[in-house]
Parts: sequence; C-alpha cells; structure tokens
Amino acid sequence: MRIGIVSDTHGLLRKKVIEGLKGVDHIIHAGDIDKKEVLDELEKIAPVTAVRGNADKEWAEYLPEKAILEFEANRIFVIHNKGKIAAQISAFPIIIYGHTHKYSLVEKDGQTWFNPGCCGKRKPDQEVSFAILEIRGRGDFNFEKKIVQTEGSTSSLPKNIDSIIAKTMKLAARGASYEEIAAKLKMPEELSEQICRMYFTHPGIDVAGILQRIS
Repeated sequence: MRIGIVSDTHGLLRKKVIEGLKGVDHIIHAGDIDKKEVLDELEKIAPVTAVRGNADKEWAEYLPEKAILEFEANRIFVIHNKGKIAAQISAFPIIIYGHTHKYSLVEKDGQTWFNPGCCGKRKPDQEVSFAILEIRGRGDFNFEKKIVQTEGSTSSLPKNIDSIIAKTMKLAARGASYEEIAAKLKMPEELSEQICRMYFTHPGIDVAGILQRIS
C-alpha cells in the first residue's frame, strides 16, 4: 500500500506534487492547507485525510485537529503541530506532523516521527518536499522522500523573513508607522506596508499567516 504524505501547501498545490502522488492509495495532508481547492484536487487522486493547521481559518472548521488511521495493522497519528500533542500516543508506531516546513524522520522508542516538509509556498531557498509511505505489513514500512526541483526562489523575500514579520507586528502594535518600521528594520517600505496591512486587516493572524499572503 502506498500513501502520499504532504503538508504546508499554504494554498499552492504544485503540478510536480500532483504528478508525484499519482497512483497512491491514500493521501495524508498534515495541515496548513489554506484553501479547500487544494483538498479537492487531491481527492481526484485518492481519498484524503487532512488535519487543520494554524493557518487554516474559518473554511477549515470542519477539519479535525488530529486524525487516527490504520493501514495494514499500522496505527498512524496525524497532527499539524506536534507541540500540541496532549494525549498519550505510545500505541502509535507512526506519528505524522507538519508545521516546521522541514523534512524530518526520527526513530524514537519504537515510534517513527515523520514530517514531510513543505510542498507549497515557502521561504526563499527552502527545500520543497513531500513523501510516499509504503506499507507492506505490520511494522514493515518505509518513507520515500520526494524533492521537488524548483527554479530559484519563490520570491524575493529575505531569508530572515520570519523574524522580520514578528518584529514588524510588535512595532505596529505599538503604533509605529510602516515607514518608521521600514527604517528601523532596514527593509523596503513596500514590504513593511504589506506586512502592516495584513496585520491590521486580519485580526489574530500569525507570522505563518502573513508569510503565506505576501509570498
């Protein structure tokens, strides 16, 4: 059995990801989907199990924050942010999560903790990846990393954009203008204005939410 695993699409479902998922029996999306259209496209390939990420707002209220699956006697626990795991999950040999935008495969205490990385909108020079989980039987499985080759960066945003957004939000909350913020953080006024606009027009938005809208 082959299961496609994606996360953090942030509204962008790349053609190469769609092509790489063809032929799988099931697809798991570990959150930060951003648009229902992403799930609709994935459903055309195979049945989809998706969990709600921190960037998934009103449209995704019907999605659970965690999901439990079982394939070939292998139980799988799915959540977007592993830091929010509150329940005991020792009974799950496979834990799948997202949120960090970084591919990770860790074996610990008889469990496999897996993050497929980001396969949608991402920071400049960040790797684009997803994975195929192949299950042959109980306890017999492996993850195959899939890297999507891209032409250069997806944007002209600075590499430390996360830090810039966080600092801009704090300064804006204190009443600083976007011109003052641009000068203080030594960035283009256009970028400062974009971040401030997203911050004030989307109450409660976080760094990831702003990043996906300005990427």
